[in-house]
Amino acid sequence: MRNALRGCPGMVVAVATALVALLSGGSLSAGEEAQYVGAEKCKNCHSAASKGDQFGVWQKQEHAKAYATLAGEKAKKIAKEKGIADPQKDKACLTCHVTAYDEPAEMKGKKFDPTLGVQCESCHGPSSKHVKARLEAEEAPEDKVVALPAGERGGTPSKDVCIKCHNEKSPSYKPFDYKKGIKDIQHLDPRRKHPADYLDKLGESGGKQ
Repeated sequence: MRNALRGCPGMVVAVATALVALLSGGSLSAGEEAQYVGAEKCKNCHSAASKGDQFGVWQKQEHAKAYATLAGEKAKKIAKEKGIADPQKDKACLTCHVTAYDEPAEMKGKKFDPTLGVQCESCHGPSSKHVKARLEAEEAPEDKVVALPAGERGGTPSKDVCIKCHNEKSPSYKPFDYKKGIKDIQHLDPRRKHPADYLDKLGESGGKQ
């Protein structure tokens, strides 16, 4: 993605969103809202070990297993205590175990797979515009520098994003340490050989309890 990265600022907090940079669920105009495209597309661009294998890192984490976990005995026991017949079908569970569960169907790409659990876009927002911009940059002539539109990449996974689910309403809640949580899920920036510095970008105040 040579053209896509030329002139691109060193913002490393959108790494997970960049995982979807090669495939799109549909073309969107500037005035339309971005759609969720899903993490399954990520491996086409971000599974190389030389670039940090962001997709592989996510795939090994608990977020990637969030939906599957609901089929386990522990989840079923909790669900039964809450009067829930099937945690994999109940909104009370799926809201935090599936990316974009509460979003309308038109906000999701045709190939978006909700069973992949808590995906990149849970932290970084819907990414179809990012996908479209990177595809156009990739297809541009070699001698053309493509200016990427403002806002085409997702935002920082802030504490406010995390505590929408990591809070006392969760039946399996444990005290949530935002800084530790971010470090536990961080992955290498595909353009640099070091972890995506979420906390540096957020500043100290972003992670305080």
